[in-house]
Amino acid sequence: MSDTVEFRRATLADSDTVYALICELKQAEFDRQAFNVGFAANLEDHNLCYQLALVNGAVVGMIGLHMQFHLHHANWIGEIQELVVMPQARGYGVGSKLLAWAENKARIAGAELTELSTGKGRLDAHRFYEREGYQQTHFRFTKPVEALNEPEANP
Repeated sequence: MSDTVEFRRATLADSDTVYALICELKQAEFDRQAFNVGFAANLEDHNLCYQLALVNGAVVGMIGLHMQFHLHHANWIGEIQELVVMPQARGYGVGSKLLAWAENKARIAGAELTELSTGKGRLDAHRFYEREGYQQTHFRFTKPVEALNEPEANP
């Protein structure tokens, strides 16, 4: 893949493509209606940007960058929320170029650092991030939020 990687910001018209990329990232399918609503809302958030990577006009990857002011840093942090490259484009520098784009955007915005999370079992991703200069400095803990149940009717 000696072709040039181009970038452009994702738009609502990219919903199908972004959905496919996210399904590739998570190796799962999601509720499409919920995805569409969330994607549209996220596109309106001026602190969040989805950047697409294209080769020969075809989308081959995406990165999501969320700029946040963290009180415990007293500074802006660029959180990389999603990074995915389609299998046929892996190994050609697309992921590195997407990370470099996000890091530069964060730098321009005055961020102290960029950070990201990745699943414990994604060992290839861990090696990639370490090659790109990322270090494991935190543990992330998660807990599902229980759904609200309708209150029982009083007899």
